[in-house]
Amino acid sequence: QMNAVQNTTFDSIPALGRQGIIQVSSAFSAALAASILTQPLDTIKTRLQVKGGASKVSSKSAMVVSVFKELTASSGLSGMYQGLLPRVTHMGVWGSILSAAFEYLKVVSRKDYNA
Repeated sequence: QMNAVQNTTFDSIPALGRQGIIQVSSAFSAALAASILTQPLDTIKTRLQVKGGASKVSSKSAMVVSVFKELTASSGLSGMYQGLLPRVTHMGVWGSILSAAFEYLKVVSRKDYNA
């Protein structure tokens, strides 16, 4: 629940600005959530790509487990999140641009839009 100062401050921002703030904060929130959930898998995938086929393990699932054990042994669980900040930044900026473009096209493609 907002108090009177917060409500007055938010109301003083033009509608387009409020929409922009909501879109950017939504994009970065979604980017953060998606990155936190998928970063460990992406880190393992990248390590497997770098290693190539030079593994003593026969099955793919065993290779994934092997890479996970190597990463956690050398860097701990934080090793699974190396490169998280650039990924969140990239996804947040891209999501903001995509969302803004979608909203703009949605407005200008309406039948009652007058340029």
